[in-house]
Amino acid sequence: MANNLRPDQIVDLLRRAVRERVLLPGQLLNQDELAGRFGVSRIPLREALRTLVGEGLVVMRPGSGAVVAQLRAQELEELFEIRLQLEPPLVGSVVGRVSQHDLAELRSLLDAMDAVASSDLGKWGSQHYLFHRRLFELSGRKHAIRLVSQIQNLVEPYSRIHASMVGTADHSLSEHRAVLEALESGDQSAVEAIVRAGILGARKRLQDAVNSQDKDEDPLAALIVDRN
Repeated sequence: MANNLRPDQIVDLLRRAVRERVLLPGQLLNQDELAGRFGVSRIPLREALRTLVGEGLVVMRPGSGAVVAQLRAQELEELFEIRLQLEPPLVGSVVGRVSQHDLAELRSLLDAMDAVASSDLGKWGSQHYLFHRRLFELSGRKHAIRLVSQIQNLVEPYSRIHASMVGTADHSLSEHRAVLEALESGDQSAVEAIVRAGILGARKRLQDAVNSQDKDEDPLAALIVDRN
């Protein structure tokens, strides 16, 4: 990897590694190893880690150091409740702002998701993330975008667990195409209803995955494994 990475570039790389489960929830981050892989000193790495601590993606444990945050089931439930409040009106506000070029871009992202849905859930998850990020960006509401993007980064590692459930990818694609159709027709109420239903469905699938485990202390802990 190239040397002289800025702290913000390191932040982006580590965010992606957490989202895509390259770095797993609860995993200890060896700062010497990471600094070596990025070709930087520990100073910019520490600055990047402080940023991620502020975003909730990393925690500092006395005696251990930096660790990828591991959310409990009740914390994820809270994040889904916040998503239900923020995302439907945010995406709904895109109606009337979206151009034909924007719609074509969104359609291309969905086609890319469809192309890998049955063969590579890792790539599917990445395209899914990009689709949502682009939808948020089209709203033009920078403060809301910042909030939902931070929540998206926190939830994404766990969303990729239930994405492996049979039929999830196909169902998600259908929902996303319905959002696109509602955007094209200018139906804001339909857009918001579909987005809300999608969040509720994702929450239910994750709850089902949690409930299928037998962990008294924290059921979610049983799901913190690499299934790719």
